[in-house]
Amino acid sequence: MSIKLITDGFPEDNEVLVDEIQVKYLQGPDNCSGEDDFQELTLLTKDGGGGKYINLKTGEHGWSISDEKDLEPIFKHFKSIYESNSST
Repeated sequence: MSIKLITDGFPEDNEVLVDEIQVKYLQGPDNCSGEDDFQELTLLTKDGGGGKYINLKTGEHGWSISDEKDLEPIFKHFKSIYESNSST
């Protein structure tokens, strides 16, 4: 049996397809906000009819960064999950 991410089509014999991948990341509150709630960032795969793409969602309190490089480890982690489900 092979398991892989759906990129197009339907499962073939002895094949299981992963339809969607979703990962929710959490970080502490923004120090300047005075709030105690964690911040959420969700990355998930979607298909709008033209193939898979990655969708980003933030929780109620957004997701604060001080530099765009703060997002690199998150994107690398999600990419590793995505790729491991694309070619198994």
